[in-house]
Amino acid sequence: MAGLRDGDEQLPSSRSPSKSAGKASGEESSNEGDAQKKSSFFTRIWEKSGLNVGMLITMFKGALPPTMAIALYQDTGFADTYSTIGYLVAIMSILSFAIMPRAKFVQTMLFNIVGICIGSCIALLAIYCSVQARAHTTRHTEPTSGGPSPGAAVAPYNSSASAVCAIWLFSNIYVSNTLRASRPQLQFPVIMYSIFANVASTYAPQFATMAQGIAFVERLMEGFLTGFGIATAISFLFFPLTSRTVVFKTAAAYIGALRGALKAQSGYLESLESKEAFDGTAKVEKAASDEKAKHHILCHKKKDAPSQPSVEARTLKAAVAALAELAGKINGDLPFAKRELAYGKLDASELSELVKLLRHVMLPIMGMSSIADIFDRIAKRRGWKETSKDDSDESEGVREWKEEEIYQWTEIMRTLHEPFQVLTEAMDQGLEHALYALDLTKRPKRSTNQKPRLRVNGASPDVEAKGETIEPGDKDFAHFLSTKIDRFYEQRRVSLDTWCFQHGLDIKRNRYTHEAKDPTLGGGPFSAAHERQQRRLYLILYMEFLLWSTGQAILDLVRFADDKVESGIMTKKRVTAPGMKRIRKWLACALSHEDSSVDHTPDSTETAGINIKVGDAYQRSRDPEHLPPTNAWQRFGNGIRAISRILGSQESAFGFRVACATLSIAIVAYLKDTQAFFIQQRLVWAMIMVAIGMTVTAGAGVFGFIGRVTGTTIGMCTSYLVWYIVDGKTPGVIVLLFVFTFIEIYFVLKYPRFIVIAMLTMVTQVLVVGYELQVRKVGLKIAESNGQPAYPLYELAPYRLACVAGGILVAFIWTFFPYPLTARSQLRKDLGASLYLLANYYSCVHTTIGMRLNGTEGDPDDKQSAGRRLDKAREKIFTKEMALLAGLRQHSAFTAWEPTFGGKFPRKQYNTIINEAEKKDEDDLDKASWLKDFSRLRQNINVTSRELTSLLSLLSASVINGTALPPHLEAPKPYRLSAKLEAIDADILSISHIAEPGYAAFAVMQIASSLISDDMGELIS
Repeated sequence: MAGLRDGDEQLPSSRSPSKSAGKASGEESSNEGDAQKKSSFFTRIWEKSGLNVGMLITMFKGALPPTMAIALYQDTGFADTYSTIGYLVAIMSILSFAIMPRAKFVQTMLFNIVGICIGSCIALLAIYCSVQARAHTTRHTEPTSGGPSPGAAVAPYNSSASAVCAIWLFSNIYVSNTLRASRPQLQFPVIMYSIFANVASTYAPQFATMAQGIAFVERLMEGFLTGFGIATAISFLFFPLTSRTVVFKTAAAYIGALRGALKAQSGYLESLESKEAFDGTAKVEKAASDEKAKHHILCHKKKDAPSQPSVEARTLKAAVAALAELAGKINGDLPFAKRELAYGKLDASELSELVKLLRHVMLPIMGMSSIADIFDRIAKRRGWKETSKDDSDESEGVREWKEEEIYQWTEIMRTLHEPFQVLTEAMDQGLEHALYALDLTKRPKRSTNQKPRLRVNGASPDVEAKGETIEPGDKDFAHFLSTKIDRFYEQRRVSLDTWCFQHGLDIKRNRYTHEAKDPTLGGGPFSAAHERQQRRLYLILYMEFLLWSTGQAILDLVRFADDKVESGIMTKKRVTAPGMKRIRKWLACALSHEDSSVDHTPDSTETAGINIKVGDAYQRSRDPEHLPPTNAWQRFGNGIRAISRILGSQESAFGFRVACATLSIAIVAYLKDTQAFFIQQRLVWAMIMVAIGMTVTAGAGVFGFIGRVTGTTIGMCTSYLVWYIVDGKTPGVIVLLFVFTFIEIYFVLKYPRFIVIAMLTMVTQVLVVGYELQVRKVGLKIAESNGQPAYPLYELAPYRLACVAGGILVAFIWTFFPYPLTARSQLRKDLGASLYLLANYYSCVHTTIGMRLNGTEGDPDDKQSAGRRLDKAREKIFTKEMALLAGLRQHSAFTAWEPTFGGKFPRKQYNTIINEAEKKDEDDLDKASWLKDFSRLRQNINVTSRELTSLLSLLSASVINGTALPPHLEAPKPYRLSAKLEAIDADILSISHIAEPGYAAFAVMQIASSLISDDMGELIS
């Protein structure tokens, strides 16, 4: 670098060869640096876009159906068959959503076909009634004119026929949308059905004979089914994507998230070794070295401002949140993967076992994330993070006590650093081994010069006794991981003994000796010093036990993967088909209440469509006015009353709103003076937007109104680009239509919250461009035979935007009128359901612990044993709770879109309750001799959790009904089980038992119960 600087100041002739060479090499390195900057810029853009080969293939696949439908219409035979409704084929191919995984696509397509077939039958019945009404009110056969399709000529206006069709339309929309609100799996099929019903019902009053009506319905049905067929062919033949593939990719991402959470957990625990993690004053001193800056920070610090968590704590929370999101996604995709006929390696039961093992790994990791909350509460209670404007406010003794407390905690974390780090690295390799063994990712190729590794993060490799090394993917890796876990378990006793000795704890006498360094440690088993040191010990055991539990869960996952490799399952593929039991279960659940997650249907991410069956005890309240029926007549009366209950339900109210909104526009088609205007200006698309745009909550309605208008506006602009860039040349238009649709599919995949916006952009684009190509193909005369004038593209696109905006505006009005169904009320109800699920979950966990202590679980392999049934119930409730919490987050986001009249909505308080509901833990206990003694004493002191379960149920009812809690209600105090046990048997909690797994599990329960009590106090307040 010195030669370069000297040479820059000299003439070229005076440069030495070495300097000239240095200059030349510098120019080359500069050019290389510029190239690297350019390449790194494009690399950053590529990485930020999230594009990969799989996404590009999906974008290509998603753009094919509408492009193929438009291209097929250029064939004369195809155009003669579909005539003026050919553009519907392309639109149906888009709405079929061919990029869905196979099992989801097949289920949705089956529902679509059944819905369209039922819609055709209902449409024919409505047309028959309309024709009969016309025949009974008209004395002679009236002359007919051109109709919406060949063979479907229309007759002049008849009021009776219009009234009959209006009644049929209202009934159709009401019943179908009531079903849509109560059955989330029917979301898209009902939208298809509504489109069919809207088109058929608005043309039905114009038919004079059934032959005309049958011809129209037949042609309309053929158009819908042809669009479905194109989408099905693309889904099955072009880069087919199975639900099993989605589950495997999600499982790989799941394991990657587990590894990321372990890394974040290790980083957070390492951050606790410094004073700044506990002491707010230390942070201020580190940020501002001079007294003036420090005084400025302290003076401008808000008195009641909450202390911000550290970067490591936020990273850990974010990693656990991402992990929970993936857990919810894989739980939603698993049922579809199990129903699928596929050619692969793992069958349905093995997929379920894999997801179950991943869940077992996730739970203790989520428990470890509560360490941040624990230390934050410790710091607040001890006043470690409080800063004052004047250091003299604190006495010297208080300041020394605070520094000593912080010092002891940092020393504890430094002591635990090495064993925690060693086991964490081994667990990370265990997860990597599972990825390789289950073929979830490709194994890296080993070069001849590459040294085998046993540790990550640059740590030194571990060498086995034989001098051989073990790496993830090797045959004996399970034994290696088991050895690491056993070694960690053995080292626990040594590290705990060392810690006890350093703090003056006599293990043999179970006393805090007076020879301790800190004189405050003296005292009996009931002194404050005793309890303080006992809480520290419990927290150490809490962290060690959860880390050991994580290791055991990962070891089970590794053994599962190795077992599949050794049995030959992972070496060859086989045909996996769902059994008859699973098929019967699917058929039984097809039309019943089914849980949905936020990505259950393509548009549910925008509507916050979360639908969880909490349970009969929650959803069915006792009737205070009727006793249970005792005879057949009373049971028949209950059936009659059920009709009233359905009509008065929230789902029925939603269906009624959609029907009223639809008829608000359709009335134009049923009046004599405006019927022609309705047909000419294509107002049927405004009706269709009501079917698509109506949402259950007002917050989603506001968001949807803005989003749908935006999507249609973008579609109008892209239609201009597609058409005028190539000057309306048909081949160029089709190519550009594919390119723009290809780009729009990217936003469907990248931003699922805006999926409806992207889909409306594509629909508008295909409708406008497809209609212009249709007019060009069939000619102006045939194009206008349905009573609709053929507009040029620059006029058709704004008309389309005006129709969509009008339909969405009507849907928006009926979302608020006569009273708004707000996202805030839905948030409140779902939050109450979440609290009720938590009560069930806590009750299941408490009962499981009691059964394990008493040894009454039974055989875990027996499906009818009490322990197995409790495990299944607990996992089911946990899955429901995760899905419900994801929906709560979206409902909370939609509340910002709702107009507020009166006081502000307490969004902060609701988010606090949601955060408290997310804090869960699951404990595991092992039988041991100490545990038997503990179980015997536990029965003598009558420990129970009924009051906590009752309180959660009471909170749930209060939130749902909006009623006040009973007066003088307090959160249950933390149960001082340690003191009561020591009062009965002083040796039962002797620190000589600290190496017992049951003792560590007891510490976990003590910590968890204390956290739950604190959280309950927050919920009540």
